[in-house]
Amino acid sequence: MTVRPPAAALVAAALLLAGCAGSDTGSDTGSGTGSGTGSDSERAGAAKSQAADVAWSPCDGLTAVEVSRLAGARVSEQTGTTDQPRCTFTPVGEGGPAYDVSYLWFDGGLDAALDSMGAIAQQLRPVEVPGADAARVAVKPRTSGILVTGFVQTGGLVQSVNAAQLAPYDEQRLVSSTTALLGALAAAAPPEE
Repeated sequence: MTVRPPAAALVAAALLLAGCAGSDTGSDTGSGTGSGTGSDSERAGAAKSQAADVAWSPCDGLTAVEVSRLAGARVSEQTGTTDQPRCTFTPVGEGGPAYDVSYLWFDGGLDAALDSMGAIAQQLRPVEVPGADAARVAVKPRTSGILVTGFVQTGGLVQSVNAAQLAPYDEQRLVSSTTALLGALAAAAPPEE
């Protein structure tokens, strides 16, 4: 498959939007699409290494196995380093979806956070996400690929997912998997203090 420059730019833009904290391992923990969420020792090891670096990260509640299950395609987790943390899930196989997760603490709520972003708020539509105070998704399909951006609010925490996939793609599947990932983030969000 030949990657056209605009499509490559779409994927690069989505993957460069990293703002979440992660472990200093720079790990690549590729996993299959099985229905499990990783072994207890795998989760304990990840939690231990991440706890040494930061108090909390959206990646703490996610694994490559879980995101692979939601995406319907194998992904690997990229957590970056202490100095340059990431929470990104990249496709293991050619043509798969990529997801980048970030967050911010914003006491004004999701609508106020989105209003501060300007025009993007007008492109978003509400979606139902269990356990969330609010959630929104925007979809930008193109001939060369698709971008899906989602936001979920739980208390003062606003988390976002940027998803990208090159053509050929299944728009409904990418929107569904992004919405499901927002649900996983809401479920794993830290309790308010």
